[in-house]
Amino acid sequence: MITSPARRIALALALALPAAGLAEDVPVPYSLQAELLLMIAGHDHNLPARAGGEVRTLVLAKPGDEAARAVTQFKAAAAGKATVAGLPHAVEVADFTTGPALAGLCKAKHVSIVYLTPGFTSSDASGIAKALEGESVLTASAAPAMVKSGIVLGFDLVAGRAKLLVDLTQAAKQHVAFGTDVLSLMAVSK
Repeated sequence: MITSPARRIALALALALPAAGLAEDVPVPYSLQAELLLMIAGHDHNLPARAGGEVRTLVLAKPGDEAARAVTQFKAAAAGKATVAGLPHAVEVADFTTGPALAGLCKAKHVSIVYLTPGFTSSDASGIAKALEGESVLTASAAPAMVKSGIVLGFDLVAGRAKLLVDLTQAAKQHVAFGTDVLSLMAVSK
């Protein structure tokens, strides 16, 4: 029987199937991304301090059909998770304008996790990463390519299985500290 959280993550990764019908740059189903992201976030040693009394996940979108579908599917899956790391969990949606505006929103609303839906460019991701340096927030993207542009966590499909990608340099800049049990399940980008 799988008991440890890291083993549950490993099992979820192993059982992930290819995402038929998703955009080419989004290989892992949104519902699985939500499940994995919230499990992984629970292994961030700085999450309790960042969250205060409630883990807030911000689903960030740019205009577009795929983004709208991602918002709907990811939000439904994430909202179904009442707690993250033993803390109450809330999900909000916002439209992207600029990196500095996002940083201000994260501070004002005490956002713990920012999830980027499809439609973001590498330039957008770089701007977001720069704006969030020094802030305590975990960023994740539906598109694995965004990890190379400074988003902390991404999801990919390798040999038919979901794979977590992490940018440890950016994670440190955003005060994200994953445990070694979870890092062993990730591919380090850069």
